[in-house]
Amino acid sequence: MATISPFIRPQFDSMPPELQEAVLNLDRKVENLNDLMNCLEQIIAQEEKTP
Repeated sequence: MATISPFIRPQFDSMPPELQEAVLNLDRKVENLNDLMNCLEQIIAQEEKTP
């Protein structure tokens, strides 16, 4: 499961629950906004590959 830094927690908590779950399932360390954006880009790329 991913680790969300307290510094980025407010932005993370403002996302829809489904998206929060998808980020947590990536099992990455999210320490700043750039890390969070990279996670979201990865989720989008995965969704685009799914038929």
